[in-house]
Amino acid sequence: MNKTLILPASLDNLESFLAHVRRFATSWGADGKLLYSVELSLEEALVNVISYAYPKEEKGNVEVSCSWDSQQGLAIEIVDYGAAFNPLASPDPDTGLSLDERQIGGLGILLTKKMMDKVTYERSQGKNIFTMIKQFPG
Repeated sequence: MNKTLILPASLDNLESFLAHVRRFATSWGADGKLLYSVELSLEEALVNVISYAYPKEEKGNVEVSCSWDSQQGLAIEIVDYGAAFNPLASPDPDTGLSLDERQIGGLGILLTKKMMDKVTYERSQGKNIFTMIKQFPG
């Protein structure tokens, strides 16, 4: 079963995307702790896409698809047609450094990688495809 929501890349649509995934995940038994991980990771990824995928004068769409597989778990795929960008290509920030010594950025994707069970990126046919997978216990 796959459910897709396509909306303009706008922060005004962030809650709609979150609600879409929340409904899907709870229909498969996600509890509060799982939902927290999923929603926080989804919000981080979507804010990045909304903020950076398209030039300011051009607003494209974002597609958020949810699917369930009993072996794999919940898969959330975020697709945009903006500039190619692999958020997984940058090294993780050194969290051992003080705030003054750290470079800006990268903490959100690090958090996503730690909260989700699998995170992948691919560029295919002019699309950025960012996929996050979360396994449910039991």
